[in-house]
Amino acid sequence: MTDHPAVPQGWYQDPSGAAALRWWDGAHWTEHTQAPPPQVPAPAPQQYAPQAPAQQQPYAQQQYAPQAPAPQQPYPPQAPVQQQFPPGGGGPEALLSADVLAVNQDFKWVDISTSYSVLDRKGIEVGSVAETGQNAARKVMRFVSTMDRYLSRKFEIRDAAGVPFLELSRGTKVLKAKVQVARPDGTPVGEILQDRVVTFGSFDLVVGGATIGHIQASWSAFNFTFTDHTGTEVARIGRSLLDRVLDVAFGADYYYYEVLRPMAEPLRSMSLAAALTMDTLLKPDKDGDA
Repeated sequence: MTDHPAVPQGWYQDPSGAAALRWWDGAHWTEHTQAPPPQVPAPAPQQYAPQAPAQQQPYAQQQYAPQAPAPQQPYPPQAPVQQQFPPGGGGPEALLSADVLAVNQDFKWVDISTSYSVLDRKGIEVGSVAETGQNAARKVMRFVSTMDRYLSRKFEIRDAAGVPFLELSRGTKVLKAKVQVARPDGTPVGEILQDRVVTFGSFDLVVGGATIGHIQASWSAFNFTFTDHTGTEVARIGRSLLDRVLDVAFGADYYYYEVLRPMAEPLRSMSLAAALTMDTLLKPDKDGDA
């Protein structure tokens, strides 16, 4: 592997020599490209006609002809300012391009508002997950019963600065769970559909009516295998033995999401959305329903 100097992330000339700009995320070249800004020729120098000196009239007020405003000179378009992120941040790309993420669901005696952090392999927080739309009545219901598990739920996946970039919503649950994944502006990304109601369970990742990926789940061992549309394993979720013991004894959920192969969009976003909500939004009830 070729080591790159510490170059900040941004749009740079494609290293392959193509006439395009390619996104550098600070460590690797990504698949995102865009056309370079058009070259605008410099404006020609403006010519002014010589003016005759004004004739001074004795004891009379000097008259001046009104002058038209000078035409505004065009300026070449400016490239957009690259957003700077703090160390350990990196925006959504820090989550989407990570090879290993740790989901840290801190133990709570009473889980009223679901929120937890996401760490990279160095233990740096690169994002978070939070449930939204929990009004006072829903919180009271959650405190005194488990009926809220059948109601609609909404989650946000946020970057290190707390800015949401993926939103997940599940309608009222009957048998199989159906989770909608969208951008904050409402643009749909895809759906996470529960494939089985009982046994180990599984999920399909669907975009535009086509299945682009699949998740095979083993809840008892907390092992999950992510595959693409060809059946090739691309990622997995697991826990260490110590993490499973802590979960049983204290309810301290801690698990890992490992990316095994590079994924293109929208599979990359869909897999991340499912992985970060696997133990909350997608977790089955005691009767086996997700």
